[in-house]
Amino acid sequence: MGLFDFLGKLYNKLKPVLAPFEWVGKKAAFAVNTLLLTAVYFTVFGATAIIAKLLKKKFMEVSPDKAAKSYWMERKKEDYSKKETYRGY
Repeated sequence: MGLFDFLGKLYNKLKPVLAPFEWVGKKAAFAVNTLLLTAVYFTVFGATAIIAKLLKKKFMEVSPDKAAKSYWMERKKEDYSKKETYRGY
């Protein structure tokens, strides 16, 4: 009988005792993760939005132009070598 067999049997016997702690731990982790991720989201995107508004930066053209036939924007075609094509990174 090895160490892992012993620990497996011990865990199986203690599982009913540890179940309430596991339940509380999962609920606490969910609450903390939700709180932290919400704070980070609003801090990062809020700061970005405030800085963009102060600098009058527009990330997208949102005003319609009735004279425009299309909103398609052509990309500049750049020449590249065969070596750059096969280079993965």
